[in-house]
Amino acid sequence: MEVLSFTEQLRAAGVTKVAVSYSGDGDEGRAEPPQFQDAAGNPIDESSLPADLDTQKLGDLLEGFAPEGYEDGEGGHGTITFDLQTGKIRVDHNWYEIVSNPADPREI
Repeated sequence: MEVLSFTEQLRAAGVTKVAVSYSGDGDEGRAEPPQFQDAAGNPIDESSLPADLDTQKLGDLLEGFAPEGYEDGEGGHGTITFDLQTGKIRVDHNWYEIVSNPADPREI
């Protein structure tokens, strides 16, 4: 898994979790830049990460775990979290949907 190739650099910087939030609808999907956390859950600023760490590529790789089609139709949103301590990637996803509830018929 290519995302694991980032593990050494991230651990050396004190990162224990990386999260990418995404959303989509219509035919457009977008992901936010990765967010980094230390073991205490505190944010780590990207400027304190190694200069050769390609955060854009890491974000793109994590976004690849989003459910296929999250950007189509009504779309959906969620967060993908890479836990470096367990080596697991968690996908929390929500689909958007339109619900139609007919009103009772009435005569005027």
